[in-house]
Amino acid sequence: MNKNNIFPLAIGTYGLGASRSESWEENNNELVIDEEEMKALIYSYEQGQNFIETSYIYAGGQTMKFISEFLKRVDRNKLFITVKIENFIEKVADIEEQLDKYLNILGIDYADSVLLHTPKASKIPLEESYRELKRLVSIGKSKNVSASNLSINQLKMIVEELGIELFSFEGLYNLECKQNEDVGILDYCKKHNILFINYQPFRRNRTANHNYPLLVELASKYNKTQNQILLNYYVKEKNIIPITKANKIEHIKLNLEALNFEMEQQDYQRLNDFRCEEFDKLEVDWEDVGGIPIYKFANQVE
Repeated sequence: MNKNNIFPLAIGTYGLGASRSESWEENNNELVIDEEEMKALIYSYEQGQNFIETSYIYAGGQTMKFISEFLKRVDRNKLFITVKIENFIEKVADIEEQLDKYLNILGIDYADSVLLHTPKASKIPLEESYRELKRLVSIGKSKNVSASNLSINQLKMIVEELGIELFSFEGLYNLECKQNEDVGILDYCKKHNILFINYQPFRRNRTANHNYPLLVELASKYNKTQNQILLNYYVKEKNIIPITKANKIEHIKLNLEALNFEMEQQDYQRLNDFRCEEFDKLEVDWEDVGGIPIYKFANQVE
């Protein structure tokens, strides 16, 4: 699957399967599925959403087991599955071992892309980790390499020094948190044909809860919800792919409806110009050495 075939909204899986985490039955090793969540995930798939990312740390491993059941009910070849390498990588061989574990749980032969969730997921140098990810592509365990939560210098090192053609970059971006844009990561991704996948596009609904006058005005003007205004802005103006939660069909329908209208260019520009003083006065610790790392940044303000 190439980048042009990726649907404009990514399927968010964080927390899927958590409601039945107590239902993992020790005797027969079968997960009792929340069928409402499963119906919602299948509905996303049926509407064309095909980019799905997951990690074993989601819901203590239950999310990945939930997705493994989902993959039995759909055509795996119509999905782009990204998996995240997490903490506890102490040597190069640990990366392949963790990926093998993921593939086994999901019941698939390969991932479409693999990435380090954060640079600190690995205790070995970042360049060694990404050389290993590149090697895993060469032996067919993943089709691509992606990246997440890097500084602009780390991103340049992987692309320019290691010569890795990244499929995507998963990073924080929303109306209030534009730090990845400020340091040039969005522009760099665009220049190098790297899909920017933005997590926390609604900041877990806290953006709308602030009722910023601009969002309230645009929601009224276009007869949409504030979250629909945000999704439309990310997709139509910023050309990035938001990760949206997929556990209720009614929410999925609202998200998809956000793609079906256009705003006036002056309104997109007003959203471009919007800044949140509470976040702008904070600093990102891009090297993650004791300050606020980018992956925790959006949670610093209610």
